[in-house]
Amino acid sequence: MRLKSIQLLAAFTLLTLAAPVWAHTRTATAQISETTTIGSTQLKPGEYQLKVEDNANQLQIVQHGKVVAVVPVQWVQLQQKPSDTEIVLDGNKITEVEFAGNTQAVQIVSSQ
Repeated sequence: MRLKSIQLLAAFTLLTLAAPVWAHTRTATAQISETTTIGSTQLKPGEYQLKVEDNANQLQIVQHGKVVAVVPVQWVQLQQKPSDTEIVLDGNKITEVEFAGNTQAVQIVSSQ
């Protein structure tokens, strides 16, 4: 009985350690040519990576390997899969990120 408990505990531990491997990070590249806002953060011109893990509620904005901002997001269902990853703007404000081949996108949660 004790051996079975130890085996169960070992299997559970292994699954727990492997769980982060199952999470998939979605990434979009944004080439910003003029000052742009995402959430409450202003992004200066340059190249940024927008990263979010599946089912996460925060999007990381990374430039030169450093996280420059984290904004809250909510997942939304799209009518169809976009063929390319797209960053949706409203004027100079990023409002949504759609990922190629996926029917789910992240919407930036407004703090207003």
